[in-house]
Amino acid sequence: MNIKNYDLVIFDCDGTLVDSEYLHNKLNSDVLISLGLEDYTTEKCIHDFAGSSWGSIKQVIHARHGVDVPQALINARIPKTLTLMDGNINLIPNALDFVKFVSMSCKIAVGSNGEPPTVAKSLELQGFMDYFQPTSLFTKEDVINPKPAPDLFLYAAKQMGDIAPSRCLVIEDSDAGAAAGVAAGMDVFGFTGVSHDKKRAESLLKDIGVTAIFDNFIHMQDTLEG
Repeated sequence: MNIKNYDLVIFDCDGTLVDSEYLHNKLNSDVLISLGLEDYTTEKCIHDFAGSSWGSIKQVIHARHGVDVPQALINARIPKTLTLMDGNINLIPNALDFVKFVSMSCKIAVGSNGEPPTVAKSLELQGFMDYFQPTSLFTKEDVINPKPAPDLFLYAAKQMGDIAPSRCLVIEDSDAGAAAGVAAGMDVFGFTGVSHDKKRAESLLKDIGVTAIFDNFIHMQDTLEG
């Protein structure tokens, strides 16, 4: 594996570039608990829904409990998230240096199941917009079927210059995102650097069939330089 094998690297955002899964899932938990689903603590939401879009979460909640989550509650999360981001998300060690390294060799993009304003703000807060452009940020709003469907990554590759999937590398922390990358026919590096249960994360990623798994961007860079 070498960076020269790729024309495009697509990064997930939450849990891959920025450590924000706790914040997002705390707000997810608040929504579900407000509907009487008190078992859905922040920790359970992280376990069950990390990397999932609210479209997928709604389907799971309806299937499990017969409860419909009102869209108004979901929409209300966005301003709350934007308000709470300052001081509640963290830069993942060595992520910024890794993005800089990759950007010197090929195109880079973000493919996230998050909402456009929260993705953009989290990247801006942590300095990533020195390397990404607004036109290289892709979210669930760009496709009908978000992750774990391959559509978002295929859309990003198309928009970034009609790049063949075989020339794309996806970097993902969640099983939903990794499954999307594999289904898209792209190489996928699984990242477990901020996983709350690293052994479980590694097992899920291996079962999905990722190309390799790393817990630190330093090791990922060493591999791509080789």
